[in-house]
Amino acid sequence: MLPITNNSYLVEINLGTLGTQKQVFFPFVPQLEKKQIYGVQTFSVDDISKSPNGATVLSSAAIAGLTATFLVGDQQDIYLLPCSDLRSRYMFGMIRTFNNKVFNLTKSFITMQDTAVLTANTSILFNFIYK
Repeated sequence: MLPITNNSYLVEINLGTLGTQKQVFFPFVPQLEKKQIYGVQTFSVDDISKSPNGATVLSSAAIAGLTATFLVGDQQDIYLLPCSDLRSRYMFGMIRTFNNKVFNLTKSFITMQDTAVLTANTSILFNFIYK
C-alpha cells in the first residue's frame, strides 16, 4: 500500500563547484524542523527540467554520482545511501521510507563521488514527505 502524503516539501541543493568527496550540506528548512520524515525522493531532469530557483536539474547518471548522508535528531543514527536509491522511478514507483525519523538536516549532506558525471552549478531536488 502506498503512503498517503500528508505534507511534502521540495528542497534544492545546488552543487556549485565540483570536487571529488566534496560535501554539500542541506540548508536550514524551517518547515522540516523537528518533523517526522516518512519518506524521501529525488528527481532528475527526466522528471523536472528546472529547479524552483531556475537551475538545471541533474541527470539520472549524475544522481548516481552522489551519496546522501542523513543524521537522525540527537541520536547517533546515520543513513548513508546512494542518491539514485531515492529515485521512485528506479524503485517501481515506491518511496524510500524512514519510519518517521526526525532528521537533523543541517548536519545532513550529499557527497560527490564521481565528478565525471556531474556538472557544476546544477541542482539535485529532494522531496521530503513528513507528518
